Amino acid sequence: MHVDMNSYFASVEQQANPFLRGKAIGVTGKAFDLTRQAESQRSIIATASREAKKLGVRTAMSTVEAMRICPSLIIVPGDPEKYSDITHRFVQLFYEFTDQVEQASVDECYLDVSKDAGDYFGATIMAQQMRERLREICGECITASIGIGPNKLIAKLGSESHKPNGLTVVPPERVIDFLNTLQLRDFCGIGCRTEQHLAELGITTVQSLRDADVNMLTREFKSWGRWLHEAAFGRDHFPVVSVDEAQKSVGHSYTFPRDIDDVREIKRNLLAMADKVAWRLRRNGMLAGLVSVCIRFNDLESHSQQHRFREPTADGLTLFKIAWSLVEKWWDGTPVRLIGITAGMLTPGVETNSLFKEKQKALSVTGALDKIQTRYGSSSWTRASLVDIKFRARSSGWHYDHEI
Repeated sequence: MHVDMNSYFASVEQQANPFLRGKAIGVTGKAFDLTRQAESQRSIIATASREAKKLGVRTAMSTVEAMRICPSLIIVPGDPEKYSDITHRFVQLFYEFTDQVEQASVDECYLDVSKDAGDYFGATIMAQQMRERLREICGECITASIGIGPNKLIAKLGSESHKPNGLTVVPPERVIDFLNTLQLRDFCGIGCRTEQHLAELGITTVQSLRDADVNMLTREFKSWGRWLHEAAFGRDHFPVVSVDEAQKSVGHSYTFPRDIDDVREIKRNLLAMADKVAWRLRRNGMLAGLVSVCIRFNDLESHSQQHRFREPTADGLTLFKIAWSLVEKWWDGTPVRLIGITAGMLTPGVETNSLFKEKQKALSVTGALDKIQTRYGSSSWTRASLVDIKFRARSSGWHYDHEI
C-alpha cells in the first residue's frame, strides 16, 4: 500500500486556518517578499492547494510566475514544524494497522499489509478505515490518495493515478492492463530527458518499452536500462523497510536569497552549517570519517569534493576547515547560489580526551555547550563571528530541514 497525502503543506495550512479553506493558496519554501525581486524569483511554490492547481499553479513553479498566472493566489510561508507534527500523527496512525511502515518522505509512506489485511478486499477495507481515522486525527482538509498493489512500484503508480483522495486497487492479474493506461512520464524516475532519449529509440509507450530489447536498454542507460524494462512489466523487488537503517550521513545545504561572491560571507555561512552538522552528530552519538562540500553557482553548475579524516570527528571547526580547504582549491570567485556540507562514513562514538591541553579545553567547552543546546535548542548559542548569520526555515521533503 502507498499512501500519498494530497497537496500536503497547503492542506495542513487550510486545516489550521479556516479562512484559507476553499481558496487558492501557495505554500512557499521560504519567506516571500514582492518588494525584493531578486529574492522573490528564487522563492518557489512548495505546494499548491487544489484550488490553485485548478487555476494552473504547480509545485516547483516560481512564486512570481504563480502570481502572474493567478493574481488572487494567497502566499503562505512554509511552517516545517507544523508539517512535522502532522506527519508524526499519520505515521503513528499507520502503525495501528501494521508494523511494516516505511516513511518515504514527509507526506508519503509505504505499508506492507500482506499479513494484516490478508487479501486485496481486506486491504481495501483497511484503506477506508485509514481514511476515517486520518480525518479524526488530522482534520477534514487533510486527505490521502492510496494505491494498493503487489509491490511498491504498482502501489505508488496507483496512488498517483487517482488524485485527490483516490483509492486505486491493482491486483496482480490487472497489472499489465493498468500499466498500459499510463504514460512513460508517470513512472517515478522517468523525467523529461529519459523520456526524450526513449523517444529517440522509438519507445513512446509502456507497451513499446516492454517490447524493447533489454540489452539495448542496458547499452543506452547502463544499469538503469534493466530497471526500465522491469518497470514496464510492473516488477519491483524492493521490500518495505519498516525500521530505520543506520544513518549514513548528516548534512545541510542552503540556497542563498541572492548570489554571493564575498569570500568572508561564504566562509561564515559554511562555518555556521558545519557547527549545526557537528551538533547533530554529537547529539546522535556519531563520529564522521569523511566530509564533503558542494557548491552550486549562479549558472546552476555544481561542484563537489570530499576528504577522509585520519581520525573520525564531530567537531564543527574541524569539519569547516577541511571543507573550506576543498573549496579554495577550485572556487574561482564565480557567484555562489547554494552551498552545502555533509559528514559521512559515520560510526557510533564520541571524541575521547586528548593529551594536548588545547584540545582538552575545546572538548570541555563543546560538552558544556551541548548541554545548553540539549536543554534550550540548537540556536541557544553561536560563535561571535556568526551572530548575524540566519538560515531561513524551509519546507521540503523532511521535517528536520528547519533545524538549521
